Amino acid sequence: MTDAAAPKPRRTLRLALAALVLVLLAALVLLYGTRRIIAREALTGWLQARGIASEAEIQGLGLTGATARLRIGDPRNPEFTAERAEVRYALRGFSLEVSSVRLVRPVLRASLRGGKLSAGSLDPLIEEFRRQPPKPDARKPRIEVDDGVLLLATDFGPLRLMADALVNDGRLVRLAGGAAPARLAGRDFALETAQAALDVSSRQDRAFVRLDAPVAAGRFGDAAIAGARLRLTAETPYPDLEKKRGEGGVVLRLDLTGRELRLPGQSLSDAHLAGVFTGETRGWIPDLAVRGGATATLRASGASLAAGRSGALRASLAATDVAWTRRGGDAVAARLRLSGSADDLAASELKMTRLAVRAEGPVAWRGGRTSLRLAGGVEGQGGWSGLGAPVAEDSREIAAVKRGLRNFRVSAPGLQLASEGGPPSLRLTQAARLVPATGGEVRLSPQGGGWRLAVAGGGLPKVDADVARVRLANGGAVAEGRVRAALSLGPLERGSYDAAGRLEMAGGAVRFVAARCAVVRVAHVELGENDVKDVAGRFCPTAGQPLLSLSAGDWRIAGHAQGASAAAPFLQAQVSDASARVVMGLARGRLHATAAISGATVTDAAPATRFHPLRMTGRAILARDVWTSDLAFATPAGQPVAAARLRHDVPAVRGGVEIDTGELVFAEGALQPVQLSPLAEAVGSPATGRARFTGRFGWTAEGATSAGTLQIPSLDFVSPAGRVSGLSGHVVFTSLAPLIAAPGQQLSVAAVDGPFPLAGVTATFGLEKTGLVISGGEAAVGGGRVTIEAVRVPLTADQPVQGVLNLEGVQLHDIVEASPFGDKVEFDAKVSGRMPFEVSGQRVRILGGSLRAIQPGRISIQRTAITGVAASTEVAAPPGVPAAPEASTDTFTDFAYQAMENLAFDTLEATVASREDGRLGVLFHIVGRHDPPQHQEIRLGIVDLIRRNFMNRKLPLPSGTGVNLTLDTTLNLDDLLRDYGEYQRLRSSPPVQP
Repeated sequence: MTDAAAPKPRRTLRLALAALVLVLLAALVLLYGTRRIIAREALTGWLQARGIASEAEIQGLGLTGATARLRIGDPRNPEFTAERAEVRYALRGFSLEVSSVRLVRPVLRASLRGGKLSAGSLDPLIEEFRRQPPKPDARKPRIEVDDGVLLLATDFGPLRLMADALVNDGRLVRLAGGAAPARLAGRDFALETAQAALDVSSRQDRAFVRLDAPVAAGRFGDAAIAGARLRLTAETPYPDLEKKRGEGGVVLRLDLTGRELRLPGQSLSDAHLAGVFTGETRGWIPDLAVRGGATATLRASGASLAAGRSGALRASLAATDVAWTRRGGDAVAARLRLSGSADDLAASELKMTRLAVRAEGPVAWRGGRTSLRLAGGVEGQGGWSGLGAPVAEDSREIAAVKRGLRNFRVSAPGLQLASEGGPPSLRLTQAARLVPATGGEVRLSPQGGGWRLAVAGGGLPKVDADVARVRLANGGAVAEGRVRAALSLGPLERGSYDAAGRLEMAGGAVRFVAARCAVVRVAHVELGENDVKDVAGRFCPTAGQPLLSLSAGDWRIAGHAQGASAAAPFLQAQVSDASARVVMGLARGRLHATAAISGATVTDAAPATRFHPLRMTGRAILARDVWTSDLAFATPAGQPVAAARLRHDVPAVRGGVEIDTGELVFAEGALQPVQLSPLAEAVGSPATGRARFTGRFGWTAEGATSAGTLQIPSLDFVSPAGRVSGLSGHVVFTSLAPLIAAPGQQLSVAAVDGPFPLAGVTATFGLEKTGLVISGGEAAVGGGRVTIEAVRVPLTADQPVQGVLNLEGVQLHDIVEASPFGDKVEFDAKVSGRMPFEVSGQRVRILGGSLRAIQPGRISIQRTAITGVAASTEVAAPPGVPAAPEASTDTFTDFAYQAMENLAFDTLEATVASREDGRLGVLFHIVGRHDPPQHQEIRLGIVDLIRRNFMNRKLPLPSGTGVNLTLDTTLNLDDLLRDYGEYQRLRSSPPVQP
C-alpha cells in the first residue's frame, strides 16, 4: 500500500502543475490577445488619474518594447500628439527600465506668456516628474525626435519651431531644426523673420551651436533692421559650463549682415558685423559669471547719420579682460581698443573725405551707470561749408575763413574721453591742429585745466582764446571761455573784440552766448568815401540770446552797445557815450542792420568848432542795401534843436543826410544861441528871437558835398558893444564841413544901444576854410559913419583878428562921454580917419591909426587922466612976460596942462598905436588957443620983472594964448577893456535870487 500510494500524490502534483501551466498559457494567450487594450487602458487610465485627457492607439506591444499613436489633451486642440511613439524597455527585477524613446512627427503646443512657459494640461505631469529625484545609478534613456514641431504661443505672436533631436543619457547629441517665418510685435519692437535654421551638436565635452536666422525686417525701440541675416556659432563646455578656457572655454562667433541697419539717429547700408568672444563661464543664468576677451569688426558700404551720411565704414574693436557677472546685479567691465575709419562722411555742412579714429582704455557698466576713460586720437581730411562761399560783402578775414574751412586737414593725436556716469567730457593731452589748404593754422592746445585756441596766418582772423571747458551735447560741442579776436566783419573793418562766454556748435550752426559785455574796437565802418572811424565801446548781450550766430553762410550779431564812441570825418563830428540796441547780420548774401539809439553825445570835430555837444537819439536801419535813419538832437539839458534824416545806397555808394532845426525860439530862461554854437558867443544872453538852420550832407564814390542855410528873422541880444536889437539876415553856406559861405552874405542890425550907440548896422561877409572875411559894412555913429574896409576873423583860436575901420565925420563927444574916462575928458571933435587893428584873445592892438578933425572943436582933459606927458610946445609968451631962456621947464609943462584943460583948436591930428607893454600910445598935434571959461591973464610987478623969478611959480595961462601942441601920452587900454567887459557881463547877468 505504501508503495502503491506514493506515486499518486506526485502524479497529482504534476497534473496540477500541468493544469496551472495550461491555465497560465491560456491566461498568457488571453493577455497577449488583449495586450493592446490593456496597455491602452493602463496608459489612459494613468493619465486620467492625473486629470489629463488622452487617447492612445497601441500599435505594437512586446516584452521589450511598445509602439503607439498618442494624443494628450483636448481632442479639439491637444497639447501633444505623436504619429508614432516607440518605447524600448526591459524588466529589471520588479521594475521596468526604459532604454529608448523615439517620437515620430510629435507636435507639442505650449505658451510663453509673462515669461512663464506652460504646456497646458501637461504642466502637473511635468511638475511630478521634475520633483522625482533621478536614481544615482540609473541610465537615462535615449530619446530621439523625428520631424518634431513645437507650436509656441507668445505675448508677441505665434512661433512654429521644427527640430530633429537626439538625446542620449541626458546629453544632447545633436539637434537640427529651425523656425518657420514669423511676425512678432510688442510695445517697443516688431520682428519679421524668414525660415531660420539651428544646428546643435556635442562631441566629447564640447557643445557646438550654429544659428542661421534671416530677418526680413525688425524694429527694436529706436533701432531697426531690414534684409538682414544673423549667423551665430558657439563652442562651449558641455555639459559642464564651468570649465576654464584652457580646458575648453566658451568660443562665441557672431556674423550679422543686413541691407539696412537703423540705430537711434543713424543707419548703416550693406552692413557686416563680425565678432568673436573667447572666455570662461561659471554658474548658470542667475549667478552667471563670464571672463574672457572679444574682437569685433564692422563694415558698411554707407551710413545715414543723425545729421548726414557716410560712405564706406570700417571699425574694429578688441576687448580684453572682459568680466560679466550677474551676482548682485549685472555688471560688465573690460578694456577696449577701438579703431575705425569712414570715407565721404557728411554731417550737415561738414564733409570729410577721410576720417580715422582710435581709442583705448577701460570701460565699465553697472546698474545703468557707465564709466569710461578712453585715450586716442582723430585724423582726417575734409571741409565745412557752413559759412557758405565767399561773397562780395565779406571782409578779407571772413572770406579767408570760408575758403579755409572748405578744405582742411585736422589732426588731434591726443584726446581723452571720460565719464563717470554723467555726460562725457573731452580733453586734450596734445595740441590739435586744423590746417586749411589755403594756409594758416588753427591750434587747440591744453592749458592748465582747459585749452588755448590760436588762429593765425593765411589771411585768417587773428584769434587767441582761453577755453575753460568743452563738452559734447545735442549732437555737437559746447566750449566755454574767453576770446580775443582781430578781424573784419561785414562793414566793420579791422575790428578787435574781447569777449567771454559759451560757444555752441551743432547742426552746422555756431552760436556765441556772451557771459559779459564784449569790448569792441573797430578801425572804421566802410561806407565808401564816408567811413565812420575809431569805433569803440562795449557790446552787451540780451539775456539768453547769442551775441553772435553763424549758420549756412549767414551771420548775425545782436546786443546792446554801451559807452560807444566813433568819429565821422566826412561830417567832422565825434560821437561818444552812445547807447543803442544793435542787430546786424548777413542773410541770403545781403547785409541787414538795425540800431535803436537811446542816447549819444555828438561833438563837433572841425578845426573851428561849429556847434556845442548835443544829445542824439533815433533809429538807423539797413535793408535791401540801403541805410536809412531818423535822428533827433537836443541840448544836454534836453531842449530839442534839430532833426536829421539819412539815406545811403550801399551799391551805388551814394547818400546824404538832411538837417533841419525847425524854427528855434530863443527866450530868457529858455534856449539861448550860445548853447548851440561858439560862433554865437557874441550873442550874449538873454537873447530873444527866432532862427532856423537847414543843411544837407551828400556823398558819392567820388567824394562828399554839403550846404546849408541860416535864417534869422529877428534876434535881440546883449553884445560886448551893448544891447543889439533887430539882428536879421539870410546866410547861405556852400559847405558845412568845413564851414564855408560865399562872399556877399549880409547881416543887419537895427540898433546897438551901447556906450557908442550905433544904428543901421550892416555887414557883408564870406566864410572861408580858415576864417570869416568881412568885406564891407557900415554903421551910423556920432552923426557920422564907421565903415569896414576889411576884417578877417580866423576860425582857429590861436590866430588874431585883423581889420581896418574907417571913420567919416564921427563926433567923438558922445563916444568919449560914454567911455570909462568920460568924467575926466571932454572931446567936442568931429573926426575922420583910418584905424587898422588886431584882436588876439582879450587884447586889442591899434596898428598905426590916424585921426584928423574935419572942423574946429574943443578939448578938455583933466591932468589926472594923462600920465607920462612929454610936451613940446610953441605956446607964445603971454603979453608983458619977457622971454626967459633959463626959465624952468615945469612952467611950460604946466602951461601945456592948462592948455589941454581948455583948448579950442582949429587943427587936430593924432596918430594912435599900441605899444609892447599893452598901453595905447596917442600922439596929438593940436593947433589952437587957450580958451578957459573965465578970462585969464598974468599980472607981474616991477620987482618980479627985475628979479626975473616969476617963472619959478605957477602962473595962469592967459586966455587967447596961441597953442601949437604936440602931446605924447598913453592909456592902459587892456585894463580899460577888461573893466568894461566885466561891466557888460554883470549888466547882462540874471538877478541873484534871495
